[in-house]
Amino acid sequence: MIKVSKYKINILGESHIFEERENGITHSPYKAEIEFLSAMKKGSRTDVTNLINDIEKQGINIGKMSADDIKQMQYWAVAVFTLITRAAIEGGLDETTAYNYSDNCILTIDKFTKSDDIVSFVIQSSIKLTDMVAESRENSVYPQPIRKCLHYINTNLHEKLDISTLANECGLSDDYLSFLFKKNLGVNLSRYIRNQRLQASKEMLKGNYTISDIAYYLGFCSESYFISCFKKEFGKTPKKYRNQL
Repeated sequence: MIKVSKYKINILGESHIFEERENGITHSPYKAEIEFLSAMKKGSRTDVTNLINDIEKQGINIGKMSADDIKQMQYWAVAVFTLITRAAIEGGLDETTAYNYSDNCILTIDKFTKSDDIVSFVIQSSIKLTDMVAESRENSVYPQPIRKCLHYINTNLHEKLDISTLANECGLSDDYLSFLFKKNLGVNLSRYIRNQRLQASKEMLKGNYTISDIAYYLGFCSESYFISCFKKEFGKTPKKYRNQL
């Protein structure tokens, strides 16, 4: 195991493979990897951040690739960048942009001399790459008024978001914005806003905010309505979700 200031890295050595399996220590679950790459393809910063938080709590289990701790983490970082770069391209990011970003990240990794710096950089770079995918998807998939609407929603979840405000921001009539939004995203505007707020609430539940504060900050009309929406979406109450973190 590599112990660093913020992260727990379990290096699985071949000589201890049976002991590690007996103790339930295996390579990081394939399912978790697939979920992470899927979130990156969608450009979902919220999902990627949530999954990173889960990984930080559980620790990262990786196979032994070098006797040197720093080289071990550098090799791991290169493998991660290979996977997330492919996911970003599949998510719609331009190949040249994705590969140039990955190459620059790997060059940066080569300069680090501390394991925790490598892990932190990989995390930050993964989130940045996710944002690049999201921006690329907005720019290429949706017409300009919808891209503007999505950007406004995602940066103002704590503000009042009604159809008139958004239509005015996009330079469209209320009815036409509603029509265009449903046509492009397959969901009505109010449901999309509610879903985005619920995703944001999961992140806030990891902090010290009260459930009441989260509800009102994210624009829910009452705490009870927020709890009802959360349970309907995620199958558990905010309190139960927080207790399971």
